[in-house]
Amino acid sequence: MSLFESMGRDLGLVKRVDIQEVRMNKLNFYEYQDDVINSLKSSILENGQMENAIAYMDELDENGEIDGCKYTLIGGHTRYLAISKLLEEGQGDGYINLSIIEKPQNEYEEKALIMSNNVQRKKSMEVRYHEIKLWEEIYNTLEERPGGTKRDWIGSKIGMSGRGVAKVIEKMENNTSATSQNTPHTMTRNDVFKRLKTNLKALNRTKEISLQCNCEDINELLDSLINDLEVIINYEN
Repeated sequence: MSLFESMGRDLGLVKRVDIQEVRMNKLNFYEYQDDVINSLKSSILENGQMENAIAYMDELDENGEIDGCKYTLIGGHTRYLAISKLLEEGQGDGYINLSIIEKPQNEYEEKALIMSNNVQRKKSMEVRYHEIKLWEEIYNTLEERPGGTKRDWIGSKIGMSGRGVAKVIEKMENNTSATSQNTPHTMTRNDVFKRLKTNLKALNRTKEISLQCNCEDINELLDSLINDLEVIINYEN
C-alpha cells in the first residue's frame, strides 16, 4: 500500500476499548494545552466522546517490548489525555472510541498520518517549520514524485500555499535564534510525571499478565516497582 493509499484508509472499524490498552505515539511532536484538555473533559462528561480517536493495533511499544497496551494512537491524542485525566479523577468509565486502521508500513508513513490528523490545529511558526521539514523528508522518499513543485505539494499537506511554505522556511532559516530549535516542545517536570503515570499503567498491565502466568518471583519485583512509582507520583501531589 502506498503512502497516498494509506492516508485514505477506511475508518469504518470502530472499537470501544479500555484507555489503559492505548499508548500515545512517540512520533507525535505536537503540544497539548491543559486548558484545551480540560475543556474537552467537560464536553466528554456532558455529551460523550463526539469524535473517534484513530489508532492501529500493536502489542509492542516503540522499543519492541510488550507493555500491556494493544493500540498506538495516530490521531486523537487530546481526547486520549482528556479521558485519561477523567479516569485519574474517578470520572467517566475509562473507555475510548477508536477507529482502527492498518499499521503504517514505516516511520515516514506514520509521521505523515499524524500530521494529516493535525492539519486544522492552530500552530506556531516553529511547529509549521518542523512540519515542513518532515514533509520534505517524506517527499524525498517518494518513488513517484507528484506533479507541481515540492513546496506546493508540501503546502497542500499542511493547508498553506507554496509561497506560504517558502516564507516560513525563509523566516525560520534566517533567524539564527530559531534555527537551533528543531524540536518545538521543551520537556518539563509535568512531562516527567506524565511519563511516570504511563509507566505505572504499563506495569500494572504487565502484572496482570504475570499473574496469569503464575510468575510469583516476577510479581514480587513488579509490586516493588509499582510501589516505588506510586511514591514518586504521590510526592508531586
